This record gives sequence, structure tokens and C-alpha cells, in this order.
Amino acid sequence: MTPRETKRPASGKAETAETAPVRMRDKRLDGYLKGAGIVLAMICAVLPFVMYYDFLDARPQPQASGKAVRDPLNRTNQKVVRETQGNQTSPQARTGEGVDPMTTATTAELTGDRLQRIEEASKQPFPGKPVFLVREVVGGLVMIEDEGGYWFVEKGSPLPDGSTLVAIERGTDPGSFSIKTSDGDVLTRTN
Repeated sequence: MTPRETKRPASGKAETAETAPVRMRDKRLDGYLKGAGIVLAMICAVLPFVMYYDFLDARPQPQASGKAVRDPLNRTNQKVVRETQGNQTSPQARTGEGVDPMTTATTAELTGDRLQRIEEASKQPFPGKPVFLVREVVGGLVMIEDEGGYWFVEKGSPLPDGSTLVAIERGTDPGSFSIKTSDGDVLTRTN
């Protein structure tokens, strides 16, 4: 059989004895990608150490303005004006000399009026407990609604009235749920 003749395989397709030369794949791109990956991995491994030990000094340097900066907490030249040992007072305070006679405190006449206003203010009623409704229960999360909007809470979460959610229970009717709060309140939701 000559090389130009075709041979019929069992599948029924003609096959030539001469096949097209197979083009070899260029592997340089793979080498470049591998090299880039290794370089990036090395940079990522070294970067935390560079930042921790501050090799690069990443902090910005202040611009020199030619002016000397005075540190307000520099107390090297501070002088002690008066030393006291324990509860000793100065001789001037003991004798009462040099004391300012000007009254700077509240006088007794205003004290009664102030106490009366405090007493009146204490009779003001406290605001009631915030009201919220149970809207939906889905897999351990309870959607509640108050004047601020909708909230998702779970067991142990704080509620708008200051209590916490203690238990979520399924009701006797299909689709009904009830929640118990730490204050002992039971709120129900039915369809």
C-alpha cells in the first residue's frame, strides 16, 4: 500500500496515511505564570514582617517648616511651688486671713424652692413600655415590629421593651407562634 492510499477503518471513515504534523505547545507562558506566582507568594509571605519591623518606614515624615516645635508637656524646667505632706494646711488658711468673703454657693432661700421643683418633677409618670408585635417566625428568628421598624431577634436577644427573648414556641393552630420574654410576657402570632 502506498502512503497516498487511504485505508478504511471499521468506523467507515477514510483515514490518510499521512497525518498533519502536531504543533508543539509553547510552554514559555506557563513558565512566566509560574514565576509570577512564586514571586507574588514570596512578597505576600515577607510583607507582614516588613510592616511589623517597619523596614520601609511607612509613616509619613512631617515637612520641615523651619520652626521649632515646643512640647507642651515638657516639664524639665518645672518648679515646685508648694509641697504638702499629708493633710497639713498652710498657716494662712488656718487663721482665716485672706479668705474671700464673697458667697459663691446656693443660698438657703433658694433651697426650699429647688426641693419643691424636684418633688413636682418626681411625680411625673414614667413612659409606658414600648409596644411591639410579632410578625413572622422563621427558623429560630423572630421578626418583630415596633415604631422604629422591623427587627429580627433570636433567643437571648434584647427586645424593645428592655426584656430579652426567652423562648419561641409553636402554637396549637397551624402557623401560630408565641414568644416568651424575660418579664414573663407572652406574645402570640397567628395567621
